[in-house]
Amino acid sequence: MIITKRGIVLIALVFLIFALGLLGPGLYKTAQRTLYGVKTGVTLEGQLVQGLLEQELYDVVASLAEASYVEASNASCNWQTGEITAEIVGQLVDVKGTVDALLAAPAQSKVDLVTVLILPSITSAHFEAIYRGPTTEPRVALMINVDWGDEFIPGMLEVFAHYGVSATWFPTGRWAKASPSLAKTIAQAGHEIGNHGGWHGSASGMSRTETARLIQEGEDLILEATGQRPQVFAPPSGDFNQQTVAVAAELGYKTVLWTVDTVDWQRPAPTVIIDRVKAKIVNGALVLMHPTKPTLEALPVILDYLVQRGFQSVTVTELLAD
Repeated sequence: MIITKRGIVLIALVFLIFALGLLGPGLYKTAQRTLYGVKTGVTLEGQLVQGLLEQELYDVVASLAEASYVEASNASCNWQTGEITAEIVGQLVDVKGTVDALLAAPAQSKVDLVTVLILPSITSAHFEAIYRGPTTEPRVALMINVDWGDEFIPGMLEVFAHYGVSATWFPTGRWAKASPSLAKTIAQAGHEIGNHGGWHGSASGMSRTETARLIQEGEDLILEATGQRPQVFAPPSGDFNQQTVAVAAELGYKTVLWTVDTVDWQRPAPTVIIDRVKAKIVNGALVLMHPTKPTLEALPVILDYLVQRGFQSVTVTELLAD
């Protein structure tokens, strides 16, 4: 039998087609992994994952994520011993973030799980009374306790607006209930609203239950009037004990006192208030005020002085933020 050149070519084509039919799926998958899979030699937590495609990676990462999960828990107080149990920062794996990192990783590289921290809402810091914020930057917070003084509040708001300053106002719940419109005006002006208790009671002489009622009643009435849930608690008259701080902490509050007390409730001359601030102002200072006539008159001078000295006025929560 004579086989022509053309016949040889046809036979070769038949064999080629037959071979591609057998090997085609495998070659396609190999090409797909080369083009779209994890590059050669890439490992995840010591596990080789080269060539794996996106959906396969989701399965691998999800299985590793379970072992890496840490549940967050709040700090708490043992009321029998007074011991504070520290908070636990939680952790979960960002599965999509990890998969994206693997697909983008260069050959022969090591990739770690991409994790997200879950911060507890109550930390050990909540169980300590705070007299001053961080000192690393020239920032201070102005605090205004409110249980009276409605007639001076609009003027103080105008001064703060003129200087572009947000302060933290601590109304009592009973004041917020009596003056809801003014309380809401303060909140709508961009100021932070703190909690000064439901009424002007002496917390250090209260039981745990009474202390909790003092704080919770204040929160409920303030929230109703302003629409803003307070995060910081200023004990009425600055009267407190460790129980007060612990009860406030378990309700989610940081208890704040002051670095600089203007003692303006005694209504001294505006110059006295100004001098008290100038004498004690430092980085992280918490400056206590009340809505009085001399405070209103002293406020522009105080804000000018802070600007001249390079201090930034922020809210209490901003000052205490980690």
